[in-house]
Amino acid sequence: MSEVKKPPVDNPIQSSKEDVLGRAVVAQDFARSIRDLDASQGIVVGVLGAWGHGKSSFVNLMKEEFSSDPEFPVVEFNPWLFSGSQQLTDVFFREIAAELRVKNGSKFAAIAEGLDKYGDVLSPVAIIPWFGAWWDRAFRASRAAATWWSNRKRGSRPFREEITEALLKLEQPIVVVIDDIDRLTTAEIRDIFKLVRLTASFPNIVYILAFDRRRIEKALSEDGVPGRDYLEKIVQLSFDLPAIPRELLRSQVFAKLDPILEGVTDLRFKQEDWPDIYFEIIEPLISSLRDVTRLTISARTTIQALGSQIETVDLMALEAVRIFRPEIFEELQRIRSSLTGVSDSFGSVDTTRQQGEVEQLLKVAGDEAELVRHLISRVFPAARRFTERTSYGRDSVAIWKREHRLAHISYFDLYLGRTAPNDLITFSLAEKAYAYFADSDALGEFLDAVPSEQLEDVFSGFEAYQNEYPLESVVPASIALLNRIHKIPEREHRGMFDIMRPHLIVGRVVLRLLLRIEDAAERESAVSAILPHLVSYSTQRDFIQTVGYQEGAGHKLVSEQVASDLEAEFAARVQAGESPVLEDEWDLLRVYWQVAEHLGEDYVAPALTQPDEVRALIRTARSVARSQSFDSRTVREEEHLAWEPLVRVAGGKDQLLAAIERLREADGDTPLIQLADRYSGGWRPKDF
Repeated sequence: MSEVKKPPVDNPIQSSKEDVLGRAVVAQDFARSIRDLDASQGIVVGVLGAWGHGKSSFVNLMKEEFSSDPEFPVVEFNPWLFSGSQQLTDVFFREIAAELRVKNGSKFAAIAEGLDKYGDVLSPVAIIPWFGAWWDRAFRASRAAATWWSNRKRGSRPFREEITEALLKLEQPIVVVIDDIDRLTTAEIRDIFKLVRLTASFPNIVYILAFDRRRIEKALSEDGVPGRDYLEKIVQLSFDLPAIPRELLRSQVFAKLDPILEGVTDLRFKQEDWPDIYFEIIEPLISSLRDVTRLTISARTTIQALGSQIETVDLMALEAVRIFRPEIFEELQRIRSSLTGVSDSFGSVDTTRQQGEVEQLLKVAGDEAELVRHLISRVFPAARRFTERTSYGRDSVAIWKREHRLAHISYFDLYLGRTAPNDLITFSLAEKAYAYFADSDALGEFLDAVPSEQLEDVFSGFEAYQNEYPLESVVPASIALLNRIHKIPEREHRGMFDIMRPHLIVGRVVLRLLLRIEDAAERESAVSAILPHLVSYSTQRDFIQTVGYQEGAGHKLVSEQVASDLEAEFAARVQAGESPVLEDEWDLLRVYWQVAEHLGEDYVAPALTQPDEVRALIRTARSVARSQSFDSRTVREEEHLAWEPLVRVAGGKDQLLAAIERLREADGDTPLIQLADRYSGGWRPKDF
């Protein structure tokens, strides 16, 4: 993976060099206008804006202008650093005094000392020595309790007059910046404004307060008195940050996403879907640069982890909902099946529950129900049957899986759990194998390296591409797939209604490959090219049956004459000698049975002198019957043997028994021999 630029953190800008909103000029003009004001009676200035709209950045741009004049001191107090740990009164004056000493200890010494004493007098901390960290911090470090008590008895007026006298001597006012006020609790917000009110009339002090008007007005409202009235008595001049243009926010989203996307190897990004998802889902959720930063920082980890496995435009849509509307995201997780399940083609399934879940989702969304409808339309189209009466079928599920969309439940689960479900692990193998479909040898080599227990799911995964198989892949892919039917192990403990077997799974893929050829003559040519490369008799028989006219099995992909010729040639081939790959024969009994049926009286039973042939014949005659009573969940299994067909293809019971004895001499008393002995002794299964 290539190096990725580090994402920006959610911090305010510090200088005009970082300004992307074009606010530097406005902030500097506003700062200059404040410097020109008469501050002889003190001034309180408000910089107002919603949370995340850049108040701190705007104040920093103002400070940059103030700093151009070294005689114009700016001190900062961030109440959020002290909230919840100590009384704000304890630290407010002391922190400002400390800042002034740092700026110019000698010039502001009298003011700093006065602020310290003024704060001591106003402090509500009790004088009992063992109460409070303030006593330990202040008194034991630098003062005596007697001095503090003496100052306390004098009251605040003398110290206020001392501070006023010292401030009047300044040629330039002191600017006190108080930011992050809207992060405080309601009680702390009230404390801050009380402290500002106590000192607002000090000469040559300009307070610059940055806050969200709605949050502060709500906190200051009390006993029927609107907070706005209280606020207007304190703040004399205010500046409302202008709304950020949508175009600018949009450009910032793209600018901050690009470095993240560029760092993902094999990124899945469907460009044509991005505009709809961005404008309908993502942009309505973004209102500030802080939102942009939150989105890009939070989405970075998801895109880095899953951008090569899941369609990124879907990821961005879900990430935006997760970050900005977590209550909606929680509902999406809860009803994942209803969002991804397609409609029953027969209309026989009751979807009342799913309908109710989607309606509840829209209810939770409230005013943003339209956004959720867009989300369903673009990301979870299966749920459109509940919002628009638009239904999708199984073919759509295959497309969503092929395109790695969150509309497929496995990819939605992968996103939610960040651990690939088993079917996605095998589907990723199917995707890699699909790249070799036009090269029989390369495809075969790849499939031979896949663990056998995963082959069935890999072959099933090919069906996701059934409408896109390239014509040049029909012959080579069919050869490679058909010759590996025997490698797919029969799954134990299949459900009673699971009728799929390895040859059916492979056959479905090969059938769809052949159906890609529309011209009948070209299709017959492809069949003729495939058949000579099929190694086992079992595979040859199954392929001939698929393309032929056998009732209930044939798909009539060739003419009747060609089908008849293929069957005759196959029967002659089987009669001419045993299979060259007996270990790979997965349906040898059916091979001999079909040949016997085709030839009738002309059929000549195989000699069955080789243990390998006998073993393959009896092994393919074995099956497992399953039964389940209506009042039990237990599935009972019983081994069966197609005994009568075995007798028929062996040329009689005596010939079959002789063959079984030859196999016993070679293999010993194996379970397969024991099963054959039960049948030869007259045992037959009861009807289920």
